[in-house]
Amino acid sequence: MATQDSTESLMAKAQALIEKVQRDLESGDQQIRNQGLDPQKVRTTLQDQLTPQASAEARAAFEADMAAVDQEVGEERARASFATPARSSGGPRRPRSMI
Repeated sequence: MATQDSTESLMAKAQALIEKVQRDLESGDQQIRNQGLDPQKVRTTLQDQLTPQASAEARAAFEADMAAVDQEVGEERARASFATPARSSGGPRRPRSMI
């Protein structure tokens, strides 16, 4: 049961982080709008100015982060599988009556 609680807690933290990032992105878009600019056009312009080398570095850093996350998830899954043995759904069965 502790594994389920920790999983739910982890999922709640992840969802809260996603919502925070979305709020931060919207806040940034609002600041761009306050300056009289279109956020989508600003992103397009900045992306066009990004050099192939910088883009490759960013992609490599992203892939390294994702690999680290995948490894951590795998390790946690392995720890969780060994942490608690599988339990039966109920108590011991009653013996069958013989005829």
